[in-house]
Amino acid sequence: MYSAVLTSILPVCLLVVLGAALCRSRFLPDAFFTGLNRLGFWLLLPALLFSTIAKAPAAAGASGLRVGLLLCACSVAVTLAGWLVSRALRLPEGSARALMQAAMRGNLAYTGLPVLIYTFGEHSASAAVAVFALAPTIPFYNLWAVLILTRAGQARGPSALPGSGDACPAGAGASACARGEPLSGLLPRTLAAVLRNPLIIGCGLGLLLLKSGLHLPDGLFNAVEALGRAALPCALLALGAGLTPDKLRASFSPALAATALKLVAMPALGYAGARWLGFSGDTLLTALLYLASPCAVTSYVMADQMGADKELAGSAIVLSTLLCLPVMALILLLCRAQG
Repeated sequence: MYSAVLTSILPVCLLVVLGAALCRSRFLPDAFFTGLNRLGFWLLLPALLFSTIAKAPAAAGASGLRVGLLLCACSVAVTLAGWLVSRALRLPEGSARALMQAAMRGNLAYTGLPVLIYTFGEHSASAAVAVFALAPTIPFYNLWAVLILTRAGQARGPSALPGSGDACPAGAGASACARGEPLSGLLPRTLAAVLRNPLIIGCGLGLLLLKSGLHLPDGLFNAVEALGRAALPCALLALGAGLTPDKLRASFSPALAATALKLVAMPALGYAGARWLGFSGDTLLTALLYLASPCAVTSYVMADQMGADKELAGSAIVLSTLLCLPVMALILLLCRAQG
């Protein structure tokens, strides 16, 4: 039972710590990690998603969709809980909406997915379910975040709305969001950015290849698969390099509330919903580990660009990232103990 934690959580911890150490020691410049993150988002992670889905068993698609829909439902529920908490803390509107976005939006591809793949094995059916779950969740996270943040004020001039549901600090996918643009104009732009998201494209192409029955030449597929294998370590190194604990000094109390909603309330709600839906075994574990993922790094980017409290968002990202791995380890232990 404890070996499952060591094989799943320990590699993630060590790679995140290594990334932070390499950055803090100046062994590698900041520009390297910026480029590494960009490479992972635009090429390595899409390659991983494509190759995993293309080789997935047919049943994985339906299970992954159910997990993804559960994640979306839990995001809505936690957003409402975040609104109640922000009222209790008497937060101004911009801070309240930053808290709600941080609480509902998980860093799935850069934290949740590595833990799941190290847990189940790269070529397992359960890993394929975990990848399929990203397909509905990433677009939903982006659209729901826009709905949450828009009333807090529009962006300060043209900017980039990240197309990533979970990970890319540099952002991805351009979307103009000038101050005063109505929501009816903002949503189509955001939807277009989501459809250009390389993670969504990777999932879509993998699904197309799976359903068509076609096969890429072995040499080409092996090259794509090799790129995918580099995705997880590169993503974790970049994540560690991006941790800046000095941000915790800003907005600590509301950030702690957002972290509690993200790492405690969301998995608890997800567990109740998953049991009601009949989830068990690896499918239940997949849902819970995704729900216990830390606040997405893109929460900071979107809060900044759309006039919400970016300091609160940054604090929630750092705090939840530092605390998520013990929570994931506990979930893993409890699920494995139940068989």
